[in-house]
Parts: sequence; structure tokens; C-alpha cells
Amino acid sequence: MTSPITLAIPVAFVASKTDEAQSALADLRSRYVEVPIEQAQVIVALGGDGFMLRTLHRHMALNRPVYGMKLGTVGFLMNQYGPEELGNRLARAMPTLLKPLVMDT
Repeated sequence: MTSPITLAIPVAFVASKTDEAQSALADLRSRYVEVPIEQAQVIVALGGDGFMLRTLHRHMALNRPVYGMKLGTVGFLMNQYGPEELGNRLARAMPTLLKPLVMDT
């Protein structure tokens, strides 16, 4: 077994509770060095669109980009899942700024 790769950009992984996402989380953690979420420069979210939205909301105060990988059913907000060359994928990612809706009632 090889040692996990340290990426140029410190990452933290989060995953939905589905078996598929949890399996992918274990795979990524075996391949890459992970830092605590407060120290990460990028959060990698594994799941579906709903999980991506919850991740964005939950970690909004950290002001970190979230790179989502599709392990749900629709996934229009997500990139295709692929554990290989994660550092290159993150470096090539095009940022999209999302502004959450706020409603006062």
C-alpha cells in the first residue's frame, strides 16, 4: 500500500451518508492527505446536489470554495466523480460564485 499523496492545495473531504459516497470518501482518504476543515483551502463534497447545497450552507462562514463530485442521482451542480489526479482537477476548476437567497418574512 502506498502512502497518501499530499496535494498542493490543502483539502478536507465531506460526504453524504449514502454507501456510495462513504465508499468514495474512504477511497479519497486512502489516496490523499486530508486536513481539518478549518485548515482546508478547498472542501471536496461527495454526494448529490442536495448535499452540495447543505455543505455550502454549513461551511459558508469559512469562505472556502467547495468542489463537488457527483455521487447522487441528478448532480447538475457537481463534477463527475473520479479519484485520480485530484490535485490537477482542483487546479483546473473554474470558480462560480453563488449568493444564497435570503428571505425576511
